Amino acid sequence: MAEPARALDDVSAQLAEMLRHADALLDDWMRFGADVRARVERETAGIGAVVAQAVDGASERALALRLAAVSTELERLEARIRAASRIAAEQRTTDRRILVGIAAGVGIVIALLAVLVLRAPAAPEVVPPPQPAQVFTPPPDAAPPPPPPADAAPPPPADAAPAPAKAPAKRH
Repeated sequence: MAEPARALDDVSAQLAEMLRHADALLDDWMRFGADVRARVERETAGIGAVVAQAVDGASERALALRLAAVSTELERLEARIRAASRIAAEQRTTDRRILVGIAAGVGIVIALLAVLVLRAPAAPEVVPPPQPAQVFTPPPDAAPPPPPPADAAPPPPADAAPAPAKAPAKRH
């Protein structure tokens, strides 16, 4: 029986050696796993930092482009607002000029009305009384005047001024 017990002791010793060796391998494997985990975490952190920088750079570029577009739009709107403000100011100036003109016209009208109301009435113009018309009647036995020739000018009206006298011709 000593042999089987010895064989059993040898198997137990080999199994114990194998377990120690397995424990050492497990310890090595755990250290390797921890090293791999630490390396993966470092690499992940490095990749995360690079990705964060890339995302930050891309977002900054996109933000800069959008900001440029917004500032261009703001400048365009600012120019439109300035133009509208100029037009409104010109309209107000025109309205003020019209209002000043109307006020001046009303002032002139009031002054003229005041002059008309405050001035003394004009002295009435005295018209001479009408004179009876004098009618000349020829005596009944007088002959009528001869008719004028056909090529002669018509006689001047009775109230017309006499024709100017002709100047005598000069002889040389």
